[in-house]
Amino acid sequence: MRAEATSARINEAYKTLQSPLHRAQYLLSQRGIETAEDETAKVDDPELLMEVLEAREQIEEAESEEDLVGMKDENEVRIQESIKALEHAFAADDVDTAKSETVKLRYWINISESIANWERGKPVVLEH
Repeated sequence: MRAEATSARINEAYKTLQSPLHRAQYLLSQRGIETAEDETAKVDDPELLMEVLEAREQIEEAESEEDLVGMKDENEVRIQESIKALEHAFAADDVDTAKSETVKLRYWINISESIANWERGKPVVLEH
């Protein structure tokens, strides 16, 4: 029983370390800042929100998976940029930037998942 619990914790830790988003959320949680389940952890950036809404519309309006190839590549660049910004923020102990960048990364990953799960005519629901 104890070995199973330890194994489960090790697996959970490994998954957290593998994912840049989960890793950032964990590091912030160690400082008392919750971004994973906190609905108030939103971005107050109208430009970002517009970009997210436009991406959502583009996914919904796609007629085929080929319509989303360019968007998938563009979104992957956004994800990599967010990961780099997070690395710099944590290295500089800039918690405010790390928090906002973590929320931003969560949006980009949700868009990535929406692209991966695309079905014609299926509405896109983005988690924040």
